[in-house]
Amino acid sequence: MAVRTSKFRHIYGDRNVKSYNGVPISKNAHEQGFCSVNPKFVAVVAEQIGGGAFFVLKTDRIGGIDASSCKISKHNGAVYDIRWNPFNDNLIGSACDDGLVRLWNITDEKGVESNHSPVQTMKGHGKRVGGLMWHPSADNILASSSYDNTVKLWNAETAQIVSELSSFTNQITDMCFTTDGSQIGTTCKDKKLRVFDSHTGQIVVEGPGHDNMKVSRLRMLKDGNILTAGFSSMSSRCLRLYDPRNMSSKLEELPIDSATGSLFPHYDPDLNLMYIAGKGDANIKFYELAGGSVFYLNQYSSGDAQRGIGMMPKRGLDSTINEVARAYKLNVGKKLVNVIPLKVPRQSKTFAEDLYPDTAGYTPALTADQFIAGENSAPAVLPFLELQAANSTSKGFSASNAIP
Repeated sequence: MAVRTSKFRHIYGDRNVKSYNGVPISKNAHEQGFCSVNPKFVAVVAEQIGGGAFFVLKTDRIGGIDASSCKISKHNGAVYDIRWNPFNDNLIGSACDDGLVRLWNITDEKGVESNHSPVQTMKGHGKRVGGLMWHPSADNILASSSYDNTVKLWNAETAQIVSELSSFTNQITDMCFTTDGSQIGTTCKDKKLRVFDSHTGQIVVEGPGHDNMKVSRLRMLKDGNILTAGFSSMSSRCLRLYDPRNMSSKLEELPIDSATGSLFPHYDPDLNLMYIAGKGDANIKFYELAGGSVFYLNQYSSGDAQRGIGMMPKRGLDSTINEVARAYKLNVGKKLVNVIPLKVPRQSKTFAEDLYPDTAGYTPALTADQFIAGENSAPAVLPFLELQAANSTSKGFSASNAIP
């Protein structure tokens, strides 16, 4: 494996790990990370007998579950995925075994709204909903993948379906928008890698993916390439790089190891870094993407296996300690959520401008109606320090067609 000479070569995980304790993390075998994070809250899918639930914990109250935490349990089946809205730190979506997608408004002071009901419910899938993904630049556009072998794009404000992606012959294992949201890439247990037009639902390109039916995932890269994380025909874990202009063959394949847990890739488009965490692993590997190749950098290792992982958005990081990422690692056995700052060592105490380029902020580049009308846009960005100074205010959510 090639090792790159890079300023990120010595990224390390802080050993002074703080933890949320007493969190009953879900033991469900579903292949999602079960954790979603923003600068205000950490959400974790919870173990519950009957129905499904998730906890919402405050980022500034690390420790045990207390009065500042809230449990969202009004689901008719197991919760399979949770995702915070990228433009509203108080709005979270949940995907459920009952085939519904629900949105919840979490207030800064009291947690979930007093009636404990979702502010929006989206009904349209014929089977359980396994995954969610918010549009990166359009407000309140949400994608959901289901065991009915479809992906639906919703206008979350009206609960109306905007477009639908089909053509799948097996379970959809992952989906990811391109930077401007014009396309969606998908992986599937039918071993096909597909890219769809997000407006029309038509296939733009299709090709062979990982030649193993185990779970694979993908990230649509800023340079237009596609990175996938999955298994080879010999069941070894690996990363692959594809050029969507020629899907007949892969650009590159990097072997990882022979472990059996599925891989969770987390992509930083600002610094072209990829963080790879494996289900059941005790480490997080760091890679750099450059010149159409993938380079291994380093890894964080611990003694405890992870069930899943969540990553703090860039706007929530601490530049005073040169933190370039922050991982929230789920430890089911010990009921812990470990908070792991990932840092670049620097001697200077001044602001490291090269580590913090302009990044996506709280303001969407498009409204939902503009996206529905066919518009695309890269995310609206702000200087990092300006974004931190602005911070997020508590927002409500207006649903014009809520279904109880």
